[in-house]
Amino acid sequence: MITKITDNKIPSDFLDSSSVSADNDFKLGMWSIHVWGTLGWHDIRQRYRRSVLGPFWFTLSTAIMVVVLGLLYSVLLKQEISNYLPYLAVGLIVWQYMATTMIESCDSFINSAYLIKQIRMPLSIHVWRIAWRNFVIMLHSLPITIIVLVVFGKLPGIAIFLVPAGLLLLLLHSVWIGLILGVLCSRFRDIQPIVNSMVQIIFFFTPVLWMPESLKERAWVAGYNPFYHVIEIVRAPILNRPVTYESWVWSIIILVAGFFLANYIVKQYRNRVPYWL
Repeated sequence: MITKITDNKIPSDFLDSSSVSADNDFKLGMWSIHVWGTLGWHDIRQRYRRSVLGPFWFTLSTAIMVVVLGLLYSVLLKQEISNYLPYLAVGLIVWQYMATTMIESCDSFINSAYLIKQIRMPLSIHVWRIAWRNFVIMLHSLPITIIVLVVFGKLPGIAIFLVPAGLLLLLLHSVWIGLILGVLCSRFRDIQPIVNSMVQIIFFFTPVLWMPESLKERAWVAGYNPFYHVIEIVRAPILNRPVTYESWVWSIIILVAGFFLANYIVKQYRNRVPYWL
């Protein structure tokens, strides 16, 4: 049975709201897959309503961007196109997901104000909704990397089986970041334009367009960039690059610390969010 969702309300049988509190908001939100999964899918259908290609429009635009930037920067950075283009493709797709999720999370509670004020449900559901819909759209673009690898005769190795774990960590990272941004932007609306600017700045400091190896003796700088490690746990297995345990350790440590911080913020300010909207 498929539950029908409208723009104005969620069916009351979607969630037992009587047990929702500041202490268990985060846990209930995470396990309410039937709620944020359906809402996220509904958003995708609404966004690409009456479209012929649907989410694949994003895939097509990403493919064009990868080819254009790949040809341009491979010359400017003096990189071998067969190595640089696959590297750029994976990095750009993952970064677009991270950047879009962070920016949209700033409005996660603001845009869902009509739901928050009418239905008692975990606030984290609204962040999961954004993370999930962008995650699905990202999955439509990842096959581009396989096509690029096949074109250059470079197939993934055994490390490809680490990709699902990397994607799961990527999804979880976007959730705790989104929770923090959602609460802060609900209270302080000036934070959103700051986040938009910071995302653009971080992009140029993160190894997406450039490789850490190009820094030579200063390659250690990339090691202190948390976004690099989150991207690398997905990119390295796909490209059959050496999978360094440092990236996995950094990603897991930051994830645990981020979830503790996000959970603390939700517990402290959950009941105030509806009054800020």
